[in-house]
Amino acid sequence: MRILNPRLFRVATASILGGLLIGVVGGLFRYFLILFDGLRTQMVTAAHRHPYVGWIAPIALGAATAWLARLLVVKLAPTAEGSGVQRVEAVFSGEIEPASPIVVPVKFIGGLLAIGGGLALGREGPTVQMGATFGEWVSKFLLHDEEDRRVVQAASAGAGLAVAFNAPIGGSIFVFEELTSNFTPWLLVSTLASATVAVWLMRAMLGNTLSFKVEMVSITANWNKWPFLALGALLGLGGAIYNLVIMRLLQASDQMMKLTSLQRAAIIGGVVGVLTWFVPGMVGGGDVMTQAILNNRFAIGTLITIFLVRFLIGPWSYAAGCPGGLFAPLLLLGAASGAVFAEILNRVMPGANVSPEACAIVGMGALFTASVRAPLTGIVLTVEMTGRADLSLGLLAASLTAMLVTMLIQSEPIYESLKRRMFSQAAVSPRRVDAGVQRPAGT
Repeated sequence: MRILNPRLFRVATASILGGLLIGVVGGLFRYFLILFDGLRTQMVTAAHRHPYVGWIAPIALGAATAWLARLLVVKLAPTAEGSGVQRVEAVFSGEIEPASPIVVPVKFIGGLLAIGGGLALGREGPTVQMGATFGEWVSKFLLHDEEDRRVVQAASAGAGLAVAFNAPIGGSIFVFEELTSNFTPWLLVSTLASATVAVWLMRAMLGNTLSFKVEMVSITANWNKWPFLALGALLGLGGAIYNLVIMRLLQASDQMMKLTSLQRAAIIGGVVGVLTWFVPGMVGGGDVMTQAILNNRFAIGTLITIFLVRFLIGPWSYAAGCPGGLFAPLLLLGAASGAVFAEILNRVMPGANVSPEACAIVGMGALFTASVRAPLTGIVLTVEMTGRADLSLGLLAASLTAMLVTMLIQSEPIYESLKRRMFSQAAVSPRRVDAGVQRPAGT
């Protein structure tokens, strides 16, 4: 490259601007989600003072917020439905056109309503698609080459993931491994610039703290020959089943022709509201529950209950068609399954001395790998979120076996399945799908 290369200057500038935007907006999104989670908990606590009628409040909250979130999607931005990662991937590959800027407020407000109301969805879905939209928006003013614009869009999307989890390296790897399946100097420069600026701004707003605080234990105690390999194999099968449940519930929702998507969303939100009444900590993104698991606060019976409930309400919530992602629920589910595995192993083999906390962390990365088929992203995200680099070998081994199992049973990565569903819903060839094509408004 030449010194003062104009193309390099334009790409870097666009990437930095995209990072600035998603850093501020993503930071605000995280801040308000924390606020909404606290308000929901306070509401349930107050409702329990009136046990005969108080149960109406969380059910009404869940139904109303899911209905409103879905309404925003249907009326303003159908492309804001669900995670949005599959759409960003399709834009980079040239299969569809970028989404309209209206996606940003719909993702922001709709995500706050859906997750804040209790749906078991992740904050990273909205931040990834908002970041991609910001990248496209600034590229229109600075870049003329379509390839460069896609590069900046993908980089800004990765910055959105980095902001969601305070994981700049994991967000960057996500761009190369999952969003683009590509690695070029231009993509590298753009991704690093965008993620650096975005996370720096987010930390300036919210502070630089790990997503989860976990006590350190010795490395020797964490590698007990084979448990992590066995855990990875089990979670490979579990991730395949989880993906299948998501797709089957989406299909079942589509086939409920007597109900509009708004009515379906309200029903889904209301059912989650019932769970909110009984176990407030079980709903929403799940960070509080994940932290409690990593602190080894639950007995094995409770851990099994958490696993089973979240295994069901994650796909159930996603079927509402509201803005929200899959990553955060996967992390909670992986932590619960890893802790259950360790507890059972220690009871069956008392001499195994397997750490539930270590298995919970390894389970987070392994289940992510099994569902998304992006092992490096899952490993680095988990390490950055927990600060447990001493578990990198265990994460690598478990993720490897999880990935091998999913490949052997021919389980499709979740975003590939969601992308096929997106094209199927459009009812046209992938190349003709544009940002506005989706099911008709009001359905």
